[in-house]
Amino acid sequence: MRQSDIICSVETGTRSQKVGVITLDRPKALNALSVEMVTTIHDQLNIWDQDDALSHVIIKSSAPRAFCAGGDVRYARELLLTDPVNGALGYFKAEYLADVAVAQFSKPIIALCVGIVMGGGAGIAQNCSHIVATDTTRFAMPETAIGLFPDATASLFLGRCPRPIALWLGTTGAIIDGAECMMLGLAHAVVKTADIDALAGALVACNPDEIDDVIGTFQIDPGVPGLSANRAAIDYIFGGAKAEDMVIRASDMARIKGDAFAANIHNLLTTRCPVSIKLFIHLLTLSDMLDGVDAALDLDFKLALKMMRRPDLSEGIRAVLVDKDHAPIWSPATLAEVSDHMIADIFNHEGLPALR
Repeated sequence: MRQSDIICSVETGTRSQKVGVITLDRPKALNALSVEMVTTIHDQLNIWDQDDALSHVIIKSSAPRAFCAGGDVRYARELLLTDPVNGALGYFKAEYLADVAVAQFSKPIIALCVGIVMGGGAGIAQNCSHIVATDTTRFAMPETAIGLFPDATASLFLGRCPRPIALWLGTTGAIIDGAECMMLGLAHAVVKTADIDALAGALVACNPDEIDDVIGTFQIDPGVPGLSANRAAIDYIFGGAKAEDMVIRASDMARIKGDAFAANIHNLLTTRCPVSIKLFIHLLTLSDMLDGVDAALDLDFKLALKMMRRPDLSEGIRAVLVDKDHAPIWSPATLAEVSDHMIADIFNHEGLPALR
């Protein structure tokens, strides 16, 4: 079956087993997830889950530049401009329900993460049973740049990282590679992008109990993770209890030691959406209390509803993806102006609909 931007097919392996293949095919948009794409993922996985003859599923990209750059937030902004209260409700619901379908799929499901893997694309991949990164993988959760927050179960998969690393990734949108994903448990293996088609073919041919061995035959040594060199700085800066403490620590480290890495963190913490940063810091404290994917996505859905009713989301998308002036006017403009009461209100979900 082919819808525009996504191809769902059933391949027959060498042992006559059926294997589902979902190919994201929107290369000009770096496979940004449209409503149609996430709805197709949700519906197709539910059908395949009931097919006893189908043994496992592969999710991949049609092009090596990107597995998936995230949700189609430009479209979400168009919806918000039409209806600032509930305009994007349907979009976020469809995206998160696709994550539910991936996470709760009863058979092995393998994500082949070439190139860019960000935002909603990371959410799809991280909820698969097998996550394969490549030598070109660029992973990030950059939502604080557009006035949203790391969602799509980031509270869980970033929550499993050491806290300073999770805060670094979630507040700054830092980009990491395949080796770093392996180090942090965000990937199970790293392979060459040049081998990804051969790996996909081998995964179609194998039985589900052979998946790990097949991936292992393609696995490469990813090398020393680059973030190891900056781990001490990350631990120090993001060991601060509050966002303001992190800014001060980054500033001091940059000024006193001339640390360029710390200076970059300071720049990001003082230019990304202040509400988004503080929201994520609080969200991360709830990670251990969330009862699985359902609870995490229900919380993400309600937080997204609260955030889309604020001005920052439309403004951030405008600045980064529409006008591309990269000069958003945040409301409030600084971390100091974001009160605890303001964050508490965003986490007050009385009267909001549940995800499902």
